[in-house]
Amino acid sequence: MFLGIGDFARATGLTVKALRWYDEQGVLVPADVHPGTRYRRYSVGQLEQAGVVRALRAAGVPLAEVRIAVAAGGSPQQALHARREAVRLERAREDRALAAAERVLAGTEARYDVRLRPTRAQAWVGVVERIATPGDGVESAGAGAGSGAVVAGAEPAGAGAGSRAVAAGEGGAGSGAVVAADGTVVDADVAVEEALFDLYASLAADGITPSGPFWLDLGRPAADAGAEVALCLPLSAPAPEGWSVPGRRTVAGVRPAGRELATDHPVTDDDPDDDTAVHPAFAALVRAAAERGLSIDLGTLRQHCPREVPAAPGSGTSGTAVELSVAVEGTHPTGE
Repeated sequence: MFLGIGDFARATGLTVKALRWYDEQGVLVPADVHPGTRYRRYSVGQLEQAGVVRALRAAGVPLAEVRIAVAAGGSPQQALHARREAVRLERAREDRALAAAERVLAGTEARYDVRLRPTRAQAWVGVVERIATPGDGVESAGAGAGSGAVVAGAEPAGAGAGSRAVAAGEGGAGSGAVVAADGTVVDADVAVEEALFDLYASLAADGITPSGPFWLDLGRPAADAGAEVALCLPLSAPAPEGWSVPGRRTVAGVRPAGRELATDHPVTDDDPDDDTAVHPAFAALVRAAAERGLSIDLGTLRQHCPREVPAAPGSGTSGTAVELSVAVEGTHPTGE
């Protein structure tokens, strides 16, 4: 038994125009086409297939995936599961964006104590990680200058110095992703912990003792899309010529004496990893430089090791803060 395209449209709730389009796209091909009139006719058995097509399209499954799902050997259930997962990820992204917007609004009211202080010459050594960008196909990737974590999560492509400023977490990296040396994408916290472990272990193996806690050098543009972050340790003297961490890109140099602006950002468990706006601590540094008539060098932007700080008076508890600093009046780190 066959149904003409009009009757089939009424029976399925699909329009004649939609049925013709599905035919052209190979999604729902008529069981019979009259060779002379070219009238389309559908079998009764195609009613169920039409219902599946309509349901999947209503759920937002792309047409190309619907075509595969209803073809011989296809799986409508798998297509629906993939769509459900895509929706879950999009909702999670929207939730992060909403939380980020809340933080941005709250951050505009926050007050940061920005300090101008002298700095002494400091030898250092570090290892470099590359930050993932949208072109890498990573959900959490690159951002514009001044956003909110070591690895950010959306467009525009490319990460500016401030986009990696002020990350949460014990390791100071925040959540997100980095691209490992072999091209694989790994969790940022895990990558930072492993890189720091390798750096500390290599120094210890050669009898070199760091002279202080680590910092993240956030002012490194990458050679390709995205940006890089260097995990650095201060040394009492420059590292030996040619010294490196096996299997890792190693950098070293000396930060010259000069001056820098610094401020603290309190880290809380609900700090979102936003990449949609200038982080308020980063903005505070820029604003303070402008108010004092100072020029800053974003290539020297650093995020220091998280530390415990006293909480509000009377609370009886302590908190965690990270310090953000940037050199002023053209003091540049040297060496590579």
